[in-house]
Amino acid sequence: MKRIVAVLAALAVAGCSSGGGSAGRTGTSAPPLVIHAVDAGTFQEDFNPYHLEGVNFGTSGMIYETLMYFNKLKPGEITPWLALKYEWSDKGKSVTFTLRQGVKWTDGQPFTADDVAFTFRMLKDHAQLNASALEIKDAQALAPDKVRIDFKSTSYAKLFNIAGGSPIVPKHLWEKQQDPATFTNAKPVGTGPYKLAKFSAQLYEMEKNPSYWQPGKPEVPLLRFPAYTANALQTALQQGEVDWAGAFVPDIQKIFVQGKPEQNKFFFPPEGLVTLLPNLTNPILSKPEVRQAISLAIDRDKIVKVAERGYTKVAHPTGVAMPGGEAYVPPEYKDAAFKVDVERAKELLKGVNPAELKFTLLVPSPFTDWVNAAQLIREDLAKVGITVETRGVAFQDWVSKVGKGDYDLSIRGAEAGPTPYFQLRFLLFGGLAKPVGEAASGNYERWKDAETDRLIDAYAATDDLAEQQKATQGLGKIMMAKLPVLPLFYSPGWAQYRTNKYVGWPSEQDPYAMPSPYASPDAAVVLLHLKPAVK
Repeated sequence: MKRIVAVLAALAVAGCSSGGGSAGRTGTSAPPLVIHAVDAGTFQEDFNPYHLEGVNFGTSGMIYETLMYFNKLKPGEITPWLALKYEWSDKGKSVTFTLRQGVKWTDGQPFTADDVAFTFRMLKDHAQLNASALEIKDAQALAPDKVRIDFKSTSYAKLFNIAGGSPIVPKHLWEKQQDPATFTNAKPVGTGPYKLAKFSAQLYEMEKNPSYWQPGKPEVPLLRFPAYTANALQTALQQGEVDWAGAFVPDIQKIFVQGKPEQNKFFFPPEGLVTLLPNLTNPILSKPEVRQAISLAIDRDKIVKVAERGYTKVAHPTGVAMPGGEAYVPPEYKDAAFKVDVERAKELLKGVNPAELKFTLLVPSPFTDWVNAAQLIREDLAKVGITVETRGVAFQDWVSKVGKGDYDLSIRGAEAGPTPYFQLRFLLFGGLAKPVGEAASGNYERWKDAETDRLIDAYAATDDLAEQQKATQGLGKIMMAKLPVLPLFYSPGWAQYRTNKYVGWPSEQDPYAMPSPYASPDAAVVLLHLKPAVK
């Protein structure tokens, strides 16, 4: 059975077809939107959309745009963005995009196929920017509105990474940079709905791009991103200072809703998988029996109930989101579930020197739910003779240490994609693994397994849905048998928002985009849907 061709939905982004009704509400009188995307005491002046560390939220999506938008909450729904359509050739080794005309960079220069070709050649030449490990052979502008990208191998399955995960940068500015990998891009020029207005370590602001290609959009004229620590954010939410946040809130009814459910709303759709990462370069954690013992000792139900306040569910052992992912799970494991078995865990550890069962569990201290989960894991592992020291560090420090393999155990999320394959590829693909000391963009545990990579390549080499599901099921079997990472629970997409200033937010009834302000490029899609609240 051939893969179902993704429906290229007509560009129905709100406001595209009419400016009349909304134009009257779009003026300087519309209030700014105060946004919290991540707990950070200070910001770095970094707007390079390809940086893995230090880049400010909003850079991708709000300033730099992708060729297409993929709605993860509606698998298969793809919206044309900077590109209107695509066509594969050479058995999946080449893809040609037809680009939208009339788009301009915020410095007034026209957006053309040269910009797209330059962006993908830049990714080819600078591996550290190629976070999706795309096997790019070349990229050529065929006409002002047509660009072809050639790959070394069949790349059907990488359309999401190519068209949905690669922000396009302006050639006329970026070709002047000797090293785009270290370029911090303090004065970003994009095609997106916003441009940087001001920056300081405590606050940055983005203002509406007046020449944006979607007429009448955006209707929110100014975005403010204050720097909040985790504790300061809770206070800010209580006092009504923040309009849109993406954070774990321990008692959301008391701290945020405050008896105003019609105005102070939240929406936590699943956006991925939270796992316990064992650093497989550690000789003890590289032993499958040790990872299995750790998994058997952890009470995931308790973690979800206590640390996550019941906002989410325990993950399926394959890592595939259930329900919904049944076709991607081996039939024999559809009903699999984690069970605590302390005695079996102790049995598995009998051949390991107890003195070597000592690890540090690294967590980002602003993520208080993960800090609490780490404490519960520490208590569980103590029951089987494993000593764990939990260590909370600043967010950027945690990003750096996990990326470079400088940890024993850590908790980290894996973002969902259009199908479960993308999440498992992010977790397991050998091409994403880096030597310890080099920043990785996935496979942070450094899993290396020929069969895993064969299955990942097999998925990418076909557009046959049944074959892709079969390959993903194979990855699920590896997750069950070898436990390269330990699934904990599904990652909620945290989103708290107020409707007193703007309406049109995504919801369970209308999941047009991930609702979290830290989700890229989804946050820009949300902003393009917002309209001033009618008083």
